Amino acid sequence: MAGQHGRKRAWAEWKACVEAPGRLEVVVAVVASAVVVAWSGAPLVEDALFWWVPKALLVAEQGPRLVLDGGLPDGMIIGRELATLPPQWLVGLPDYAHPPLWYWWLGAWLRLFGNSVVVIHLACVPFAAALGWGSVALARRLGSPWAGLAPLAVPPVVAQLVRPELDLPLLACTVWALVALLGGRWALFAVMGVLAVFFKEPGVLLCVPAAVMWTLADRKWTHLPAVLAPLIALGVWGLVHGGLAGAERLPDSAAAWLTIDLPLAVRLLVVEQFRWLWLVGAVAGAWVLRPRDRIAWGVAGALVVCWLLFFSVVGFRLQPHNPEPLTHVRYFGPAFVVGAILAASRWPILVLPGLLFIHQRSVFGPEASFHGVDAGRAEAAAAPWIADAIDEGHTVWVGSYQAAALSQPWSGHPGTPVGGVKVYSVDTRPESLLVGDLVVLAAYGEPAGPIVRAWKLDPVRDWTAGEATVTAAEVKAPQRR
Repeated sequence: MAGQHGRKRAWAEWKACVEAPGRLEVVVAVVASAVVVAWSGAPLVEDALFWWVPKALLVAEQGPRLVLDGGLPDGMIIGRELATLPPQWLVGLPDYAHPPLWYWWLGAWLRLFGNSVVVIHLACVPFAAALGWGSVALARRLGSPWAGLAPLAVPPVVAQLVRPELDLPLLACTVWALVALLGGRWALFAVMGVLAVFFKEPGVLLCVPAAVMWTLADRKWTHLPAVLAPLIALGVWGLVHGGLAGAERLPDSAAAWLTIDLPLAVRLLVVEQFRWLWLVGAVAGAWVLRPRDRIAWGVAGALVVCWLLFFSVVGFRLQPHNPEPLTHVRYFGPAFVVGAILAASRWPILVLPGLLFIHQRSVFGPEASFHGVDAGRAEAAAAPWIADAIDEGHTVWVGSYQAAALSQPWSGHPGTPVGGVKVYSVDTRPESLLVGDLVVLAAYGEPAGPIVRAWKLDPVRDWTAGEATVTAAEVKAPQRR
């Protein structure tokens, strides 16, 4: 009995030590930073590869500019390396109307430390640490410090730590804006809200939890400018830029939104990857809420709900003619972070099953886990074989994602850039290929369907990373009609 009492006492002392203000925050910040450092060699994929890092290279070469579109940076190895440019770069860098703060930040790192994939990832460490620290600080405000670990068990959130894209700084700013809001620090909220918007426009949605907090607990007119600060920042950016980013797709009708888009968004947020357990945790946590925590829960819950509703309207089914309900899962990032903290407030263990899906491909797209980055790793593993095949005189076709990565020394592919490949895209005619050509079929996302339907392909070699596989195949003969 005495031994059992001693163990309980030791556990209580250890728990109190770790839970002391600031200590658990440091632990989670270090863990989040360690994920970035551990994956600092991970190849760049998607938007970071095609736009944000090239824009950062332009900043490193020419200095900060408000609109970066048109020509390609000198730091990109293209032209002589590819038979044709990937379609994403045919007209240079586009302007998607996003504010410049993120690629200004990346550009400063590239200018100071050189153009490499490691430098690009290390530029994410401060934001990963801020996200980890802020998650615990927010959870502490909500009454359960240990719930601050929950976002690190959510695959779409962890995946953002290794994607140098706009959504990571948005996540960091969002949690700190809520921490400031729940602490009654309206000036800090205004600063974080403005920064969130200048990293990515959806930061304007922080006005919603601020309005809830102001209505329920404050109502001082002197704080109203802070409530509106994100909206004012968005207006300033619109005036400076001359326009804002538009919706990627709107629902076909109100009925379609209610029956298709909204249910899919709800499924993504609270059903996939064992997230239905979140509902159990959230209900259990709400059941034992102390009166002083109810307003805080209402404010945090308002952010989750508004984020869910907004992106179920403006960007959910981005491929309306594709039967798969693919979307940019990262759009829902702030709802994942805050929702996980709320769900874990009573029983943090309920979020742990999400880690089972950390590498698994999702029907909602490669951003729902590490799968997208794993696909890049598998493509990077194929790079030496592709270079050897080209040296031996073979014609090698790769998708636009892989072609771009192969041509850039900062993309995370090993060795020197590989030139001489041919690029297939949605516009490639199958008759452009010849018997004996080699085709590299990526793990996801490349439009190889017309080629596969037109030609018999004999697999030659596979490369696997995590649960993503890239296959090289030889063109053998036309498919029989």
